[in-house]
Amino acid sequence: MMLDPKKRRQHVNVPIVHRDIRSETTHTPTETLESLRVDPEGQGDQDTAKHQDTGLFREPFSVRRVRKSQDNKLTAMLQVRNERGRYLEEVLDDLSEFVDEIVIVDDASTDGTPDICRAYPKVVRLEVLEKPLFAEEWRLRNALWQAAAGTSPDWLLSIDADELYSTEAKKAIRALINQDHADWIAFRFYDMWGGRTHYREDDLWGLHRRHTASLVRYMPGYPYFYPQQNHHVPRLPLPCTVLPGISTELKVQHLGWAGSLEDRVRKYLRYKRIDPHGEWGSLEHYESILDPEPRLIPWKEEQ
Repeated sequence: MMLDPKKRRQHVNVPIVHRDIRSETTHTPTETLESLRVDPEGQGDQDTAKHQDTGLFREPFSVRRVRKSQDNKLTAMLQVRNERGRYLEEVLDDLSEFVDEIVIVDDASTDGTPDICRAYPKVVRLEVLEKPLFAEEWRLRNALWQAAAGTSPDWLLSIDADELYSTEAKKAIRALINQDHADWIAFRFYDMWGGRTHYREDDLWGLHRRHTASLVRYMPGYPYFYPQQNHHVPRLPLPCTVLPGISTELKVQHLGWAGSLEDRVRKYLRYKRIDPHGEWGSLEHYESILDPEPRLIPWKEEQ
């Protein structure tokens, strides 16, 4: 089990569509975006009026109404806590270049983190919690989702305050959202280790070996919810997994382990305090944080 379900070759411009966020993926370089068009309901052009309202989600015509192939608004959403002196400003600078709006929930920071967030014009909503929800992460994720949904987004990018999208990913993101057949986009996340020149790869650290969906189309009325876990909660609501999506080979750097040894030890102690019995994660994985000689692979941007 991975410690952080990030929530997770050569670049291929147009990735293949898969129907399940959890599926292993392949890609076909010769396919075009138009050839990947699918009918998510499997109904073709049949009359949609015969579909009944479930009370939660009117299928399929409510989905088709929000699927736009142009002019989609991209909203980044992130939860923060005591991020001063780490990566938050770099992440917000980066986001401001390629998203339209940013929504932030501050989990009762004590170091002035909200003041950093207020300095960015694209932060259209900042909610500061009086009491932290870090020990009940599913509630924090839900608060962030509700705050972001309240801004009438078209697409939501779920990002942490220590993640940077590659240059190629940022270039491709508009084409990926301005289509009307896929509802989530997945990327390759890399756990950078002890700096930004290498990422970790071994039996317990392989986030980049699978795809992680972090970008999702927002559909009003769809029954979104998170699993009630106190730790290691997925970044997107569970019902997103049944929607059609695109898995790409585009890269994201996770800088959470890129700091000093002292920083990694502090994170190790925090995980062990929050989850001492491995209820939400793997104790073996926690212990591996302290490996003195982890296997590291040189980082390369897409070519």
